[in-house]
Amino acid sequence: IDVGVFVVDERRAYFKQCTREEALAAKKPRKGCTMYVLPDPDSKKSLRLMKAVKDEGMPTYKNPFVHGNLFLTLTIEFPDALTAENQKKIRSLLPPRLNVPKLKEDDPSVEVHTVTDIDPVASCNENKINMQTGSEAYDDDEDEGGGGAR
Repeated sequence: IDVGVFVVDERRAYFKQCTREEALAAKKPRKGCTMYVLPDPDSKKSLRLMKAVKDEGMPTYKNPFVHGNLFLTLTIEFPDALTAENQKKIRSLLPPRLNVPKLKEDDPSVEVHTVTDIDPVASCNENKINMQTGSEAYDDDEDEGGGGAR
């Protein structure tokens, strides 16, 4: 099964199609921790084509501590029909289920994130507004005054 991934190479990032194994082999955790992604229970299965993990994507311009969304594009192709016999044959060929988590959700080394439906255009526009207003992570900090005796 082919998947799409973002590849960061030196100063540029681009989208690449590759196999699941290639993507997992090249994955480097951003914070040195395991990401545990939960499916959105309210979404319909027929709508699960584009998902996002909020605030886990690329860092924003001039503010490396604020991250954009990590977009997941899923391409799933199903056959029109399968007989019960063919279903059993396919199950025998497949490896064990991949979605059985090895770690528990309450494990302290795990960050829990929820995959949700997202409108990529609205997300892009939201980031443009944040960049145009020049909002920084430390805007609320005072520039002068405060502190101890000098």
